[in-house]
Amino acid sequence: MTDRERFQIAIDRIDEMLTRRHQEGLGLGPGLASALTTKDDLLATRTYGVANADSREPVTDETLFQIGSITKHFTGVACVRLAEEGRLDLHAPVAEVLDWFEVPSDYETPLTIHHLLTHTGGLVMMIDNYPSSWWQTWAVRNTRLGFEPGTRFSYSNVGYNVLQCIIQTVTGTTFDQALHALVFEPLGMGTTYGAIRSDLYDRMAKGHKYSAHDDRPVSRPAKQAVVNWYEMSAGCGSVVTTATELARFLRMLLREGVADDGSRFLSEEVFATLAHPHAEMEGFFPGTTQGYGVLIEQSDGTGGCRRILGGGENLGFEAAMYGAFDAGVGVVLFCNSFDVAWGETRWILETLVAAARGDALPEFPALRSLWPSAVGETASEYAGTYASEDWSFTIAAEDGHLVLSANGTSARLEPLHGENFLAPHPDFDRAMLTFGRDEDGRVVEAFQLGEWFRGDRYDGPTAFETPPPWDAIVGQYRSFGVLVTNFWIFARKGQLFCQSFGGFVDQPLRDLGDGWYTTGDDASAERMTFDSFAGGKALRCRASGGDFYRMELHGD
Repeated sequence: MTDRERFQIAIDRIDEMLTRRHQEGLGLGPGLASALTTKDDLLATRTYGVANADSREPVTDETLFQIGSITKHFTGVACVRLAEEGRLDLHAPVAEVLDWFEVPSDYETPLTIHHLLTHTGGLVMMIDNYPSSWWQTWAVRNTRLGFEPGTRFSYSNVGYNVLQCIIQTVTGTTFDQALHALVFEPLGMGTTYGAIRSDLYDRMAKGHKYSAHDDRPVSRPAKQAVVNWYEMSAGCGSVVTTATELARFLRMLLREGVADDGSRFLSEEVFATLAHPHAEMEGFFPGTTQGYGVLIEQSDGTGGCRRILGGGENLGFEAAMYGAFDAGVGVVLFCNSFDVAWGETRWILETLVAAARGDALPEFPALRSLWPSAVGETASEYAGTYASEDWSFTIAAEDGHLVLSANGTSARLEPLHGENFLAPHPDFDRAMLTFGRDEDGRVVEAFQLGEWFRGDRYDGPTAFETPPPWDAIVGQYRSFGVLVTNFWIFARKGQLFCQSFGGFVDQPLRDLGDGWYTTGDDASAERMTFDSFAGGKALRCRASGGDFYRMELHGD
């Protein structure tokens, strides 16, 4: 069997998997676009579904998608090209290029461009509620470095937006124009853009989400809603392209710097610098190292080759770009919703690797059920009555499902992750419902934001001290962010918490003194403080350089 015949069998198998996934509504969004490639040639492109759930406009090979953090690969390449041209010193302090840049630090080590590229600078992760990279770069003066630059890894979108300002300062152009000159045009990527612009609106897939709510988990309906439109230029995530053109960029990476026309786009030395394992991505992607914008998995865990792992998300979009160096194959996969298809992307890459090696193709991946309806045999462990100081509910186990009843209404709980559940009940749909176990493993309590419900089997303490200052800061805070629009601050069992990201994460909030709090460890740059008090309540939370404001939309 020839290589082409093996690849065609693999392409057909991948097409079948994606068609099934999409038709069965298994979390791959209204529309998909994929490109399969070797390091030498494009193998195939495939599209599925619609670019817009309202107009039913189909996804085509020419449909543009937002690729989120895969943009960082382009930002990194732009920086190393500027360095090769002698226009940028990658180890220079940021303040030498941006003389107005300032970030408070307890350390003598200066923050350098290298630190920004490798996420080792100690900056906050994001200042999402300000759309301008220039303002975000200015606003870091309202934060402080979490650790000495170069001593550990901590992912930072803000750092890549600072890099955007550096690229623009060095080139004297917009970020979009700089990427066109440095990357897109040399690689023949004529329909790739460095900014999300309104003049591209009609050519672009529309992002989608499952609900108008952005502050709680929701059941997944049959049809998704189109998200709000926005313009953005960001070094961390504003590139817009097609699957075909991103595959062209991926081929350059797989050939270690050689463009499709056979010319040297990056010298061997420059590519080695780009893809060097500058930092271990501890606590983020185990086994993966951070190059200059490029993520490299040093092994697939089975003795296989190094791999490129690129993933990104923007409001209503997910994107993945995976490649295997020794097999010389790669895949690009886009979807226009908040449905992470990285598991499918990895399976596609494994299928292409097997075809390249002449091995048996892997079995279809198990059908993923992101939102299963039942907990199975453990359902009876949750059954009982749970009561707070003000109200109560009961949980019944029915055929492996949990049914919550309160105030004459019942609803089946939907498992989210761990002991966390979605409760589609009018009295419990504001946030996830979380169950707690005692030292013997028995389910004895439940929580929803600051409400604590003690079960029939609970026999622990029932009173906890709540410091008076907490009363002034609990509540919901909002801003006009792209990804992080709001969060809750609440107290529960003598502990202060912050819940954000649509109600999926409860993070303990640590009091640092002098009115400052953090959700991280001692080396975290994330900080928040509260001010503008009126009526005994804080009206503003200054969180990691961004401002969020108290909202009382639900009678809180």
